[in-house]
Amino acid sequence: MSQAVVTAIAAQKGGTGKTALAGSLGSQWAYAGSRTLMVDLDQQANLTFAFGVDPATLEATVVDVLAPRNAVPAEDAVLHDVLGVPGLDLLPCDERAEALDTQLRSETMGVFKLNDALEPLLAHYDRVVMDCPPNVGELTVSALLVADEIVCPVKMSDSNALRGLSRLTQTVEKLNRRGAEVRFKSLVRVECDHAQLSYRLNQQALQRLARRLKLRVARTELRARAAWRTAITQDVPLILLNERDRSTREAQADVHDLARELWPRVKFPSPSEIRTQRRASAATDRKAA
Repeated sequence: MSQAVVTAIAAQKGGTGKTALAGSLGSQWAYAGSRTLMVDLDQQANLTFAFGVDPATLEATVVDVLAPRNAVPAEDAVLHDVLGVPGLDLLPCDERAEALDTQLRSETMGVFKLNDALEPLLAHYDRVVMDCPPNVGELTVSALLVADEIVCPVKMSDSNALRGLSRLTQTVEKLNRRGAEVRFKSLVRVECDHAQLSYRLNQQALQRLARRLKLRVARTELRARAAWRTAITQDVPLILLNERDRSTREAQADVHDLARELWPRVKFPSPSEIRTQRRASAATDRKAA
C-alpha cells in the first residue's frame, strides 16, 4: 500500500488565506475519490473551525498527539467524514498549540515528533493537506519535514505580501540539504483585484522574486470575492459553500481551476457536481433518519 502524498499549505505571514485554501483543496481531493486527511497546525485552529468543529468539545487534538508525556496516538484524535464529506478526515487543533513551538524546541529531536506521530496514518490515506502556522517556527519546520510539496499563498492586496518568502525558501533549502525531500509545488496569488495598485506592484515584484528563487507561480488567480468571507462566517470551506450567487460561483470556479492546474491528472468534480453530491447525501441521511 502506497503512502499518502503530503501537501503543506505554508506562508511566512498570517492572513494570507492559508486556511481557506487548505480547506477547499482538501475537500476537492476527497470529492475526487482520494482518502484525504486534513491536519490543522495553525495555533488559532482556524481549519478546525472551518469544518464546523469546536475544539473545546473534543477529547484530543494535535496538541495531545504531540504532548511530551502520555501522547495520544494520532489516529485517536482524527475526526472522520467531517461536514458529511465521505473520505475527508481532520486532525484538529486547539489554542493550546501556541506553546508547541517552545515545547518542540525544548525536546531532543522535537522537530521530528510530528513525522513520527503521522507515520502510522500515511498508509491509510491518498492525500494529506496540512495548514501550517503563519511563521517558520518549530511546528512549521516539523510540517515541512513531513511534506512532499508546498503550496504557498501570496496575498496580492497586501503591500507586504512578499515579506518572508525568501526566508521560507531558505528554510526549505536548509532542510533539503539535511535529507528532507520537500519542494515548492507553486506560489498561488490570492485576493486578486487587478484594479488595485497593490496588486500591480506585487505582481511585478512577485515575478522578479519567483524568477530569482526559481519558483513556479500558478496561472490561476483566486480573485477577491465576498464569498471567501461568507464561507468563513458560515464555518465551511468555500468549495462547500451552498450559495449560488455570482460571487460564490466565481470564487468556487477559481479554486476548482487551481486544483486542476496544480494536479492536472486528477479529475476534480466541478463545484456544481459537488453540490449535487451533497444534496443527494443529505437526502439519503434524511430518509435514514
